[in-house]
Amino acid sequence: MKRIVSIIVLSALLAHLMGAYVYFVVRQGQIRQEMRRLIGTLPEEGLETFTFTLEEYKRVRVNDFEVKIDGRMYDHGQPEFKGGKVTLYARHDAAEDNLIGFITEILNSTAEDNSPIPSQLLNFFSLAYLSPDPFMLFVPEGKAQSMDCYQANLLAQSFPVESPPPQA
Repeated sequence: MKRIVSIIVLSALLAHLMGAYVYFVVRQGQIRQEMRRLIGTLPEEGLETFTFTLEEYKRVRVNDFEVKIDGRMYDHGQPEFKGGKVTLYARHDAAEDNLIGFITEILNSTAEDNSPIPSQLLNFFSLAYLSPDPFMLFVPEGKAQSMDCYQANLLAQSFPVESPPPQA
């Protein structure tokens, strides 16, 4: 039972930590599909024209349908290769730029956090506690009793705590 609870808690924690990344991957796939569909339907007049040498094209190329020019993502159709030059008809992908900015902001926000840990939290974690003697519950062998109602002798017992009280 403890193993199942541990697995559930760990799974919830990992899902929380990986949520932004999963959102990023799924949303990026959706944006790429939308832009590929849109690029195919737009006339050449609705697209920006870029001309590169082969070396420049290899440097700005992200994948078969995307290039990154001056820090901006562009989606393009089939490139045209003529005389050592590559001509692209592309459209700025603002949605993907915003998404990349969002994930970059998430990753950088934790790295740039220079605020000190609150002193109350440091004091709390530095408190020294002595653990009490282990309490062992004796269960007699034989017939098991239902613990539906509380028994007075269990509630009347006091167990001394052998740790100092927390100090502020």
